[in-house]
Amino acid sequence: MSKIFTRIGVLAGVFALTITGSAFLFGQEATDHDHHHCGYHSTPEEIERLENNLRIAENLDIRRSGSTIYVPIKFHSINRLNGEGGVREPDIINQMCILNEAFGRYNIQFFMKDRSINYINNQAAFDNASGATAILLGAQDNRALNVYFAQNTTSGGGGGFTLGYYDPTYDWVVVRNDRVNSSFVLAHEIGHYFSLHHTFFGWEQEPWDEDIHGNPVTQILSPGGFNQVELVDGSNCTSAADRICDTPPDYNFGFGWTAGGGCGPFNIEVFDRNGDLVEPMQNNYMGYFLNCNDYEFTPTQIDVMIADFMSPARDHLRDGFGTPDTGVIENESDITAISPPNGEESDFYDEVTLVWDEIPNATFYYLEVSEIPFFGVSLVETVLVEGNSYTLSGLDELETYYWRVRPLNDTYYCADRSPTFSFITTDVGVSVDEISESEFSMRLHQNPVPSGTDPSVIINNEYGMQDVRMEVFSVDGKMILSSEKNIPVGSHQRIHLNTGVLDAGMYYIRMASDKMQRVEPFIVH
Repeated sequence: MSKIFTRIGVLAGVFALTITGSAFLFGQEATDHDHHHCGYHSTPEEIERLENNLRIAENLDIRRSGSTIYVPIKFHSINRLNGEGGVREPDIINQMCILNEAFGRYNIQFFMKDRSINYINNQAAFDNASGATAILLGAQDNRALNVYFAQNTTSGGGGGFTLGYYDPTYDWVVVRNDRVNSSFVLAHEIGHYFSLHHTFFGWEQEPWDEDIHGNPVTQILSPGGFNQVELVDGSNCTSAADRICDTPPDYNFGFGWTAGGGCGPFNIEVFDRNGDLVEPMQNNYMGYFLNCNDYEFTPTQIDVMIADFMSPARDHLRDGFGTPDTGVIENESDITAISPPNGEESDFYDEVTLVWDEIPNATFYYLEVSEIPFFGVSLVETVLVEGNSYTLSGLDELETYYWRVRPLNDTYYCADRSPTFSFITTDVGVSVDEISESEFSMRLHQNPVPSGTDPSVIINNEYGMQDVRMEVFSVDGKMILSSEKNIPVGSHQRIHLNTGVLDAGMYYIRMASDKMQRVEPFIVH
């Protein structure tokens, strides 16, 4: 039988993955001289943690309950010193969509802690995150799974590089920027985070090569020198390789496998020392076969990850969060601009409050504002927004701005963006700090408003006499009422809005003067 693998440039002490020729790595094209690595380094303590989780998994009640576990995750985007070069919100939102779709079938879901992304502007960490542990440590969130995106991670030597790694010393995951949105890389490293090892554990430094290891493979220990060579009959599955019995033996066959873009059928006959044919699970997340259509974890791998999550060492991931908001978000194309109405003027140029429809199951939104309708590099503002309104400031006079939102909730990140809306700023300015909420506030007297009655508002005005424009809009932006009223100084003033009989549904009240703007939603039922 001819030799099928050549060992090339593998670093001692680094679990390395090399692909050559026209192969594609996690959706990224590789060149002939690229060497790609998973930089996870196991230790005796990590093996002990894995074996302990295997024992716990045998009696894990949550495995049988079918309950979903929710894991807080904190993303850190490492940028150059000038704040450029790192991954941005759309990439991380897409990564969350991919991650939760992958883990959802196993009743594991991730949510963005604090519904926010941390940005680190540091040139040294951007250039090589693994050489800037002090910077990463200073940003680490002690109540989340920390994932850092950086331009580079550990140098692999010889022109190679590390795609990502889990560092058990600091308990964080680092992934290269160009691997964001991979269906494989982050899931693979999260497997390590929850104590899983490679399916070929022990063969990282020296993938199977017929000229070196023979066929059949008669050696008892893997090239790493401390792991048994796993046998097909399962007789040593609890003490060999990854210690997991429902992952078949794999002698790092995926290393350099180029057929089918990296996941074509493994059609080489390799036998263990018993003469049994070795057939690796090519689409396992913890292997090295690339570009498989649908990667999987085995039931025992899932049990181990859940056992690790439920362990005392992971209390910080479980306690005090409650149940995240869930549910599929649909009909995002039905979102309309309520204020300012699409294509119309804003009241002011330096304070513009955007209001849009609430979408069922959405609890926060990703907002983009641009000076051109194609967005791209001309973004004025990008922000994750709680609720369905956001106030912009510092815009130019008499300019057209474009905006859109993407609805999200804690576990669903796969909704599309809304249509693109626009507004034109006026040349009327107002200081956003001129009237504070404590000086002028508005609230509904009743909300929901009983059907057949007019809404009324309670106003506290401690600022001074105000000439206020009062408007009522439907959710599709249609103006139902527009009137002006003089508001004297005083507390708990009740003002009725003569809207006529409103149909059941959601509406908005907007009150604006030359010094302030307030918007409140209400429901008629």
